[in-house]
Amino acid sequence: MSEIPLVDKAYQSIRQQLLDGAHLPGDLFSESELAEKLGMSRTPVHAAVSLLEKEGFVQTLYKRGILVKGIDIKDLYDIFDLLGALYSFALDRMAQGMYELDLEAMQSHYDRLVKASEEQKYREYYENGLMFMRTLLTALQNRYMIDTFELHRDKLLYFVVAYRLTKGNNRPYTGRKLYKEILDHLSNQNYMEAKTIIQQHSRNMREDLLRHGYMT
Repeated sequence: MSEIPLVDKAYQSIRQQLLDGAHLPGDLFSESELAEKLGMSRTPVHAAVSLLEKEGFVQTLYKRGILVKGIDIKDLYDIFDLLGALYSFALDRMAQGMYELDLEAMQSHYDRLVKASEEQKYREYYENGLMFMRTLLTALQNRYMIDTFELHRDKLLYFVVAYRLTKGNNRPYTGRKLYKEILDHLSNQNYMEAKTIIQQHSRNMREDLLRHGYMT
């Protein structure tokens, strides 16, 4: 029997655990432990770990195990800047009346975000926040912009969940007010006001990271 399905199963399972914050940066685990938990041999687990290592989530340490890596802070700032530029571009185009925003989809993501916050589900909360912002890009119907967002979404989600669980869990779910303000402005077609709020939030995030010792 081909091991490919098992590799995919192992990859998705381990990756999901990382995105859920089940394994945080600095944690060590072994292929044997993973294989036992997943009920499979080490062969597909080893292949899955290799894939995750290429994506930068983990690092195999000789005779020590598998290390969960943190995200490079320079990479994080670059991702914030890139996505911020995409959001600003999308809002500029909407202000010119060139595209129509799917407010219903945005409201749906906001509702799910609120529900996740009430149920204290970190990953679902932040994931819906990102999908809320993705709605800005889908309005432009530019697949290259969407592909760029998708390429970096999980890396950003991984960091934010881990960061809040270890450094910033004293202020969970405060983004609800931010998203509500953005949604209200967009509903009233106040695109530049929404853009200003998003840009200010990006600056606040950078200052928050600096306060907690995440330097460029």
